[in-house]
Amino acid sequence: MPINMNKLRPYLYVLLTALLMSLSRLPFKMGFLVFFAWVPMLHFFELGYHKLKELVIAAAIFAFVFVSIVLSWIATVTPGGLFGIFIIYIFFYTTTFHIIQKIWWSLPRWKYYGFVGALLTIEYLQQFGETRFPWINISYSLADYGILLQALDLIGLSGLTILILVINICFFNVFKKRYRALVTVGLILIVWTAYGLWRSQSIELKQSNEGIYIAQPSIPQDDKWDEAFYRQILDKYNLLAAQAKQDGARLLILPEASFPVYLLRDPGELKPLYQMLETYQMDFFVGFPDFVPAPSDHINPVYYYNAACLFSPDKPFPKPYYKNILVPVGERMLWLDLFPFLWKLQMGQANWEFGKEAAWYQSGDKEFSASICYEIAFPEFYHKTAIPKAEDGLRKTDYLVNITNDAWFGPSYGPWLHGIMTRYRAIENRIQIYRSAQTGISMIVDPLGRTIASTKLFEFTNITAPLYTSDSIPLIRHIYRYPLLICIFTIVLFGLALIRGRGKARNL
Repeated sequence: MPINMNKLRPYLYVLLTALLMSLSRLPFKMGFLVFFAWVPMLHFFELGYHKLKELVIAAAIFAFVFVSIVLSWIATVTPGGLFGIFIIYIFFYTTTFHIIQKIWWSLPRWKYYGFVGALLTIEYLQQFGETRFPWINISYSLADYGILLQALDLIGLSGLTILILVINICFFNVFKKRYRALVTVGLILIVWTAYGLWRSQSIELKQSNEGIYIAQPSIPQDDKWDEAFYRQILDKYNLLAAQAKQDGARLLILPEASFPVYLLRDPGELKPLYQMLETYQMDFFVGFPDFVPAPSDHINPVYYYNAACLFSPDKPFPKPYYKNILVPVGERMLWLDLFPFLWKLQMGQANWEFGKEAAWYQSGDKEFSASICYEIAFPEFYHKTAIPKAEDGLRKTDYLVNITNDAWFGPSYGPWLHGIMTRYRAIENRIQIYRSAQTGISMIVDPLGRTIASTKLFEFTNITAPLYTSDSIPLIRHIYRYPLLICIFTIVLFGLALIRGRGKARNL
């Protein structure tokens, strides 16, 4: 039976966009592909009006390719979770494609706005709710382009997405022989690059040597939670601590759940850490599980938390930080408060509770705030911890600490995809970030987004770098919710498109 290319062509466009987008996200120095990756999808919408079934198929193709190439490493931790992400992305992209198509054919003068607005909306809204997993953000394709990333302090992640999509629209018009669109591309790139160069040179950084060290103990995931290896784990920490102290450390940052015991609830478990404090006479910031009593009507007698805290010699430890944003399914099953029967569904998740507030700590004369694992994917959360509100306006934290355990992902590019977000959060807030990852990639990123120290995967080592601080409070800190206005306007346009009907769209 001959293949009907007219029916196949729309899906080939979708496939091509998915492939280009996926390749642009990987550590292959191919981020430039993002500037024309969406051109095939624009052809998809230009072809004609697609039935809902066809949009679902298109969304499934896009989600399958993207998840299989970019997020496949999640299957090493939770195959069910990866499948869940695939299903959620099908729903997200079906909705997005439907909105774009309705505006495209019912309000043709607004079709490009609908295209940009719908894609930006799906990105922005993924920061909220229990299903939040913001790994599809188009702007992350620019991770290797430090000059272009400088605009993050002005327009944020969503602003970069808008610029990228506008350039895609321009190239789409070039395919339609509207060559003046190349002038627009040139102007955007010139202004964008000029701003990046100017910011890179104009931001004043203050340098100080605070003796802040990151430890990467590189403990295999299976060993970390095995009691038989706990003594060996402590020995590794002592080796790293001794080396750091010899080099002049005053604070050593250990990764997420570096102490896989209920550290604060058993004096016996706390003793090895206190011995390290006494021996090395420096601060330790460590991760560990914790629990507190729960109400009598809760399914468990206690609330369990993914926690971290600063420990200092001869001082009582402060209130621990409880992770605010949990990985959907991986760390907590979805909607447990709404559907209590889901507590019985076990897919390997820990079912931690959500922390409810940020935390700040004082080490020496510098203040820092902490985050755990994939909280680094959330710009709004980082704005509030890096530059929190104060009585007299906004105040600047000296630096940020992120601890994570990417050992789950082995030698895949998962740790790289996770780690590059550090550059984005540093630039958005013009703040230095110390990232300690169990098996890598640990890194220190300065306020300009430069990686000034880093490790290799599975390397057993410490890293350090001077602390660079900036008094600059970026514009995006004041306007970080502006994408919400674009989302609302896009929804209004979609509503008008529904009222108006299809217009002169042709069925495929």
